[in-house]
Amino acid sequence: MNHFKIYLLLFLFIHIAYACKDDKNESDQPVAITDYEVTPINGGAIITYAIPNDPDILCVTAEYTRNGEHFTERSSYHKNSIRIEGFRASESESVTVTLYTENQNEIRSEPLVVNFTPLQALVDLAKESISFTTSFGGIILNWENLMKTELNIHLMAFVDGELKKDEIYFSSLPNDKRSYRGYDPVETTFAVVVGDKWKNISDTVYYNTTPMFELEVPKPWGDMRLYCKGDNLTELQASHAFPKFFDGIIGSHTYGYLNQPLSEGASFTFDMKEVFKLSRFKFWPSLRGYTEVIDVYGNVNITEFEMWGSPVLDTNKPDSYWMENDDPSGTFKEDWEYLGYFVRERLDLLGASNDEIWQRGAVDGDEFELPLELNPVRYIRFFPRATADGKPIPNNYWQLGELSFFGTNEIE
Repeated sequence: MNHFKIYLLLFLFIHIAYACKDDKNESDQPVAITDYEVTPINGGAIITYAIPNDPDILCVTAEYTRNGEHFTERSSYHKNSIRIEGFRASESESVTVTLYTENQNEIRSEPLVVNFTPLQALVDLAKESISFTTSFGGIILNWENLMKTELNIHLMAFVDGELKKDEIYFSSLPNDKRSYRGYDPVETTFAVVVGDKWKNISDTVYYNTTPMFELEVPKPWGDMRLYCKGDNLTELQASHAFPKFFDGIIGSHTYGYLNQPLSEGASFTFDMKEVFKLSRFKFWPSLRGYTEVIDVYGNVNITEFEMWGSPVLDTNKPDSYWMENDDPSGTFKEDWEYLGYFVRERLDLLGASNDEIWQRGAVDGDEFELPLELNPVRYIRFFPRATADGKPIPNNYWQLGELSFFGTNEIE
């Protein structure tokens, strides 16, 4: 019985001790921040502080109001700064932030009130960087986003004072551009608004211009491989013949041009039959059926390629002229215009769904812009450089479904 009393007294002592300790923790207020520094940034500030010497501090809490809405941010005691952003204040507007230290029982210290004036908002910086270029069927818009925050670019167009079309692009690239097309060659007012993830919106920028006339290069085209030494002259079979990549057919069960494996020739040349100043082009892969969504980037479909163009093709040139030498002097590369090196966007490697991949491969295609300064061309020489199987292409075995070019034949 005596032992029982001893155990009971010991239990009560421990319980009272812990209760006193809990009462102390629950009632003790953590030490407030006193040593701090504010560095204004675009649209906000970074507040750097010294964590008080108090082992009970769990975090630092910041409270502020932005666009009429209350926000609370917390920073771990392992850090000595907190970033407050998303403001679009003018130079005369100050932001007030209240800082507290906070313990594990969510008891706060005495408040520290901090005031600062943010630097120019990110949406306004982006707006001021916008430049316009009149292009085929519309405009090309360029802008800067040096802080790499996510911006939404709202593009609008007004024809005869009426809003005809609007699109929204999202981007966090430091430098980006977008084409905005689909307009007749008539005077059109374009408008752009920049927004951010904090719901800030810039003022509207207007651009009045007349888009350049654009049309798709008519098909069918001509086969010029016999005249260009080094071109691949093979076709796997009739269902994958050379003209299949310019027959105007895309989608499921639409086979394109497929060469023979281990064959010679790393290029092919075709004639658009008319001189065009090109603006862009589209590429579609060869597809078997919807269940073969892997064909979009597989089944030896080309994923990287180069192209050259020329307004003329001299069939009297020697074979050496057409060969792809390291030294371009005296070869077609000296005379033909380099259209570019093109890499298809690998949606399958970016986490896209099968439906999104199929939409790109069977409907939309991969679209590529061409520089406005390119000279007009009629003949295109195409060099496959990679498939999903590798680079250089294993067994020189490759295919493509369809090509479509756009531009104007109204050449001065």
